[in-house]
Amino acid sequence: MKTRIFLCLAAMALCIAASAQDLKPAKDKASKKYGYQDKAKNWVIPPTFDDAKKFNDGCAVVTLGGRDGLIDTEGKWILQAMYDDIGKFDKNGLCELMIKDGKTKVYGVADRGGAIVMPVEYSSVNIPKNAGCILASSFSGEMGQSLWGVWDLQGRKIFEPQFLSAPSVSNGTFTAKAVSGLYGVGDLFGNVLLPFEYLAISRYSGGFRTLGKDFSQVTYNANIRKTESYIPLHSFIPYDPMGDVVRAAAWHSGCIGRRLYFNQVRTVAIQAGYGTRNALCRELGIDWGRGRFIRLEPFVTDTPDANSMADPLSGKSYTLKALLYEADGTLIGELCDHGWLEAECSAGVFYNAGGKETWLILNDPNALAIPSYTLSIPGYGAIAHDNVCNGLGIRPYDLERIGGSFRNFADRCIRIIEGENLGVTSYTPIVLDIKDAKMAHDVMRGPLFQHAFTMGEVVNCETRMRETDLAVNLFSQLVLPFEDRFHEPYYSMKGEEVIWWGPHNARTIRLGLVATSTNALADDVAGTGRKWAIELSMYEEDGTWLRTLACVPFADFAQDGVIIFNGLGIALLGPGVPKGRPESFGGNVVMDARGEITGSVILRNAQPAPPTVSALGAAFKPHGGPGHGPGGPGR
Repeated sequence: MKTRIFLCLAAMALCIAASAQDLKPAKDKASKKYGYQDKAKNWVIPPTFDDAKKFNDGCAVVTLGGRDGLIDTEGKWILQAMYDDIGKFDKNGLCELMIKDGKTKVYGVADRGGAIVMPVEYSSVNIPKNAGCILASSFSGEMGQSLWGVWDLQGRKIFEPQFLSAPSVSNGTFTAKAVSGLYGVGDLFGNVLLPFEYLAISRYSGGFRTLGKDFSQVTYNANIRKTESYIPLHSFIPYDPMGDVVRAAAWHSGCIGRRLYFNQVRTVAIQAGYGTRNALCRELGIDWGRGRFIRLEPFVTDTPDANSMADPLSGKSYTLKALLYEADGTLIGELCDHGWLEAECSAGVFYNAGGKETWLILNDPNALAIPSYTLSIPGYGAIAHDNVCNGLGIRPYDLERIGGSFRNFADRCIRIIEGENLGVTSYTPIVLDIKDAKMAHDVMRGPLFQHAFTMGEVVNCETRMRETDLAVNLFSQLVLPFEDRFHEPYYSMKGEEVIWWGPHNARTIRLGLVATSTNALADDVAGTGRKWAIELSMYEEDGTWLRTLACVPFADFAQDGVIIFNGLGIALLGPGVPKGRPESFGGNVVMDARGEITGSVILRNAQPAPPTVSALGAAFKPHGGPGHGPGGPGR
């Protein structure tokens, strides 16, 4: 019986399709209107339309009065002519509708019977194939943007509009990005399977793989049961915006929200001298532990005073607290419950710790780690702190942009997580198999690979060829680019980081070799026949491995005790390499993100370094002489 019914329905569908194929749109010469004729050119549907398209699946789009409608093979209206566009019906018997309202387009969904499944009021509609649902976005005045939701094929709401982008649907579940900028998983029954707190999620073997805010990687099976996980040892608890626009905008505005280590924070007594000021700098009297740091962070205050900072957008008042954290970002407690930035100078800014003492926050994280010293502070000037823009150094544009859109706020929060954890993958050492490790040991025989480069021997540089000589400007800081790539789920982040040489400026950097299949250094020392990339690793002052800073195929120049990696913008200076006065390529000593130029070297008759291990090692034999430092030829 069921088979007969199916055959009858199929036959009816074929008849309808056949009859529709016999109908062709035609224009009546007299009325200039369109209708439909059969093969004999008889009018089956009278010419009453301004335009008409071919029949498709038993229906056709016609235009009347500048709007589109949908008719059947008998000329009856399925959808009245009130739309600017009508899409094709999909396998579910649904089509998209669109109406223009000035420059704005709104969308909806209808079925084959002409019933409106989704009213035409959404900023976007998507009916994914074989997904069993409808995705639509609508503008939220509260959020200041369009958000996506999920409906079933009958137009019943499953998830309210709450996602920043259209969910990705498959097998009855979906992944989506919440207004927080983080991802989660839901199903088409309205259940949240994985909370919206992940940086990335991908489908894996019927389940999911996730990347958490702490960069932990967890695998879940189809039943959302955890099957495996990996938690990196050096992930960091980042600065928390706490949903506050001012806190989000202030992060890394000058010294605000940055990690301030032992070297950077000093209590000061300012001494007025003749024509200048000096600051007597002493250690801050707190327990710095191992790797602890301070952050200056803005908080709303319920008791505003003359030193509070007003937010011009919200009208709230803020103060600047000093908080102490463990090395992993765990909060220890408050050092100062209210304060403000009262002045700045060329060396940094002065923080008034609640009127009890003044701290100097130095720009250079690698300031000398000695108990006390006197510092000249030219360029001393007061900081106005009547509002958060003046007092925290926030641009009004950033405050308005971040506060005006949940998407911008979410993007800022993700940037903070990434910025605080930049280079987290470099804390995982490159693993060599036993054979490669033995070969690397045999190749790294020379003194170059045994030398520990200290602060000041590895610095940023810029180079310029001058006829046969290479001029090399040396900067005061070491800033390195990092790129973190996670493959499952995929996630990537890039940025630059100022390398901190430790609380006593005593960390070191060593060179190593890593076997590679790409174009790199040839082994002409041990004759292994392998290609070797150069690895730069940082070690703690006690000699334990800390992290990988970079891995490059070869050096660009290696001569007279100087090794230069142009791609990284860094120079390694062997012991005894004299540095001259700052060289300038454009007539002036300049400042850039790497700090002030502090010296330069000239490599005479410089040639690109041969891509061999022995050539790299030979360059580590420094020698003085003409061309190095002040007074050399060509200065």
